[in-house]
Amino acid sequence: MKKVQKGKRDIKSTIVFSIALVIFVYALVRLGMIFWEYAKGQQSYKRLEDFTSSTQIGKGGDLPEDFSVDFEALKKINPDIVGWIRFENMDISYPIVHGTDNDYYLTHSFDKQEIKCGSIFMEAENAADFSDDNTFIYGHNMKDKSMFAKLNQFKDEQIYKENPEFLIYTESGIYRYSIFSCYVAETSWDSFTYQFANGKAYEEWLETVTDRSLYDTGVVPKQEQKQKTVTLMTCTSAGDNYRFLVHGTLTEIINQKTE
Repeated sequence: MKKVQKGKRDIKSTIVFSIALVIFVYALVRLGMIFWEYAKGQQSYKRLEDFTSSTQIGKGGDLPEDFSVDFEALKKINPDIVGWIRFENMDISYPIVHGTDNDYYLTHSFDKQEIKCGSIFMEAENAADFSDDNTFIYGHNMKDKSMFAKLNQFKDEQIYKENPEFLIYTESGIYRYSIFSCYVAETSWDSFTYQFANGKAYEEWLETVTDRSLYDTGVVPKQEQKQKTVTLMTCTSAGDNYRFLVHGTLTEIINQKTE
């Protein structure tokens, strides 16, 4: 009888061990796939170094750094590229793509490779030349802090003070935006708007998103001054139904080309 009971225990132990081993192997494979995807993303975006140049020019210039983008070369790779977003003191520097929907570039890189980190991309309904009252730009919140993950750091007011502006480079000019509001919002919030019926509606929207900010930036965009806005958006740890938003208002256009 004891031998039978021992045999049953051995079988149960073997089954438990086998299940645990399968779970371990599965977890190991999944972890390997995740690391592979991140490595693939890093390798893909490392290519971007070939399309930009940067020279320190010190104080007194238009920009703290003479940063330029070879749009001609980039557009040969992908004509959907419409700009380049860059924070001067933060590791966010990527091309902006504009597709025909908001799904494709969630899983495809700037050069149209299928990839987990996707791209930094503009709302499909927005005008590609940033001429709408408000332009939405999306990016993933990646665990390796790439893409738009670092936007979540703007929950800390000190990060804002160190990075109060961002730049968008286009073929026609360089647009400087001052950040005026940062906060978490539900995806069902009805103020995800990019074009407004009239000036009053735009002014009310500006007041609403300014009031929602986690802290007072001191920046007050004025609709009557025709200051276009850009809204940067990414996922946040608050949950699947929430996004972190950073709003910037146009304050300067540098080196704009004329016909």
